Amino acid sequence: MKALRVPSVLRWGLLGVSLLIVGVTEAQVRRYEVHRRGMLHETVYNTGEIGRAYHQGQAGNATTVPLMEWPGFSATVVDDISYDGKHHILGGGIHISGDAADTTQRMFAFCGAVGAGTPEQVAGRWAFPYSIVRIENYPVLENGELNPDYNPDEAEEIIIATWGTPLGILVKRTTRAWSYPDYNDFIIYEYELTYTGDRDGDLVPDTDVPLTDVLVSFAYGFAPNMFGYQRQYNRWLYSDFERNDQRARFDPMRWLAYNLHMNGLPDPVYYEEWGRTGMNGGGLNAPGAPGFMMLYYDTEHLATPEETHAAVAASDSAIVWTLEYGGGPKIKQPWMVRLETSNLRQSKIEQQYVVDPRKNPPYRAGSIEPPAGDSTHPAYQWYQQYWVGRGQFNHRQTRKAVGRMFTFGPYTLHIGDKIEFSYAEVIGYGAARKEETDAGLLDFGGSCGEDCGEPSEKAFYPVPNWYEKILYGGTPFPGYPYGFLYEYGSTYLSEYDLPDYVDSDVVTVREVADKAKEAYTGDPSGPPYAIEQFPKDGVYRLPIPVPAPAIEVANDERGNNIIYWGPQVEQFDHPRLMGRFDHYEVYRAPHPTGPWTLLAVVRPGDPNYVNQGDISFVPNGYYFVRDPEPRIGETFYYSVLSVDEHGNRSGRTNITRHESQLGPVEKLGNVYVVPNPFVVSSGFAGEVESQLRIGFYGLPARATIKIYSFSGQLVATIEHDDPTYSVAYFQVTRNNQRLASGVYFYVITTPEGEVARGKFVIIR
Repeated sequence: MKALRVPSVLRWGLLGVSLLIVGVTEAQVRRYEVHRRGMLHETVYNTGEIGRAYHQGQAGNATTVPLMEWPGFSATVVDDISYDGKHHILGGGIHISGDAADTTQRMFAFCGAVGAGTPEQVAGRWAFPYSIVRIENYPVLENGELNPDYNPDEAEEIIIATWGTPLGILVKRTTRAWSYPDYNDFIIYEYELTYTGDRDGDLVPDTDVPLTDVLVSFAYGFAPNMFGYQRQYNRWLYSDFERNDQRARFDPMRWLAYNLHMNGLPDPVYYEEWGRTGMNGGGLNAPGAPGFMMLYYDTEHLATPEETHAAVAASDSAIVWTLEYGGGPKIKQPWMVRLETSNLRQSKIEQQYVVDPRKNPPYRAGSIEPPAGDSTHPAYQWYQQYWVGRGQFNHRQTRKAVGRMFTFGPYTLHIGDKIEFSYAEVIGYGAARKEETDAGLLDFGGSCGEDCGEPSEKAFYPVPNWYEKILYGGTPFPGYPYGFLYEYGSTYLSEYDLPDYVDSDVVTVREVADKAKEAYTGDPSGPPYAIEQFPKDGVYRLPIPVPAPAIEVANDERGNNIIYWGPQVEQFDHPRLMGRFDHYEVYRAPHPTGPWTLLAVVRPGDPNYVNQGDISFVPNGYYFVRDPEPRIGETFYYSVLSVDEHGNRSGRTNITRHESQLGPVEKLGNVYVVPNPFVVSSGFAGEVESQLRIGFYGLPARATIKIYSFSGQLVATIEHDDPTYSVAYFQVTRNNQRLASGVYFYVITTPEGEVARGKFVIIR
């Protein structure tokens, strides 16, 4: 879409994308890159897949990559059990279907978001992977210097992927992310679909026959979230969230499809403790409302009546066909806003991507009744004015909750034609503020729908919040066991604060969506949105805070943690700077998501924090803060924020993990095992993993440690090879289970033949 202006050192990398495509016949390899710049982390593939190969949970849920993870770096350990974090999707992708005169079968390309109990193969079948490249456009380089090639009119992190499809359509997807606190909870996706005629991925056209009745659908499976369900049910599986406590919702004012858990999954054990301390993001384990909002769709290539076989009832013609797109009558978009179960197997969903019959009919003037009989409500007015004639959201199935699709078309494509789409992946802390709920904020869906006999004309339902509980839904009559009012929301925020990872006044998913729209269009005005009036190319001229400095953390000779950095960001400037630099804030946390403790406020040139030869490894003129509190062996996270004259803060882009250490000894002598005895936990502060290990102190640079049970069985072998540290650690858990109580013996040897022996005790 938008021509990228990138640093000169990266231009050869972009050229390499084209060169890689030229050589794809030799190797089509499925690869991925990861967005980690903002609070929202995501994995994207050069097959169209998003997050992971899609499945409902039966194929296992351990992950080493983000699946719409929010906040990022959320993996943790609770009561010796490792959790991979707060991941919000089962997978995502793009689906394309169409017809051509030289084939009798409708063609499909399910590029992600296809599968059920197990994933379905995408690479080589539905997608021919070509290239993927990640571009860093950071204002500060790793060495702390300002980046002379930084482009403030572009995203800080850009990933470009390309792949072919069996329809002969080449797909290019560009995704963008930022660290700026008001704009770090979304990722913007831009798609270019070019009809080349190459149906087998060898870059040689196989046909020049036009494609007709092309439907393009963007699909996700939302299930917020992995951590919350594993804490509640010890698994993340469709049988727990589908038709139970998830609710699918659609905000027609914003083109926003999202999910919201009914009560945010309060932790079953530590709700009060985590709420009070902020550990693990607080006492609600699934407060996030994940979704995606459309920002642009092609109107030029939409089919006219003579080009399509789309089913349009005669009684609907006046509301479905429109001249507003130009080029003759065309069908109002979207084709449908579809809600599905978590089962997105090919044989099921391909039946929905046909133009006759139409799976979701259009909204009609009498399809929906006014909320509480109020025909003046803004949402109802917008429905009447804008959504009549457009594809419906099947709101009566919102307890199914998981599969979500925005579908556009039908399109007609000739060789060389290109159609473009944009949307934002968004997530916020809940869906509404208390004041909005009290003022009558409504969505399509979010209730129990057909499962409790609610009438089809009733589509608008209140939006819950995390400040108070509300009741709605359900019409009792024989045969329906759910004929009662459901409870939605939580009182959590009336008792506890927002977690530290909510780092600005942009809180709810609606507020995040509005910021994504502002980033894309350059227009901060609020809803309702008619996205066909939005620009084809993203604007991306955001207000920018002073960036955070690049930091280092090391130990002095006494084992104190020293956080240090240079003054370069104080000179950062450009026309859209939110304010002049004022000071730094130095923080420490036991986990990268917080809670963050303020250690120091450092103002420019403050002699108390400027190194003048006091610390040998800190350059003169650099700032430093000494943190003497952590003990040797404890691990903490540090970050330094830049704050401007108006109080605007930078993103927390320099989170640095550090384990307090002393240097190695020259020769093996006395080795100290700490703690000894080990009782329940180590007593180490900082990250949880530090509390589940025993340290061997006083080691030389290289040594081998063998640990034996009382009966003489070898329990573990630890190879210590570190010229920096004098300690090695023995984890007291195996496969999420603690080792048995008892006496253990150790033997330490060095390459020089030195030997040390001893014992330690574990007490449960």
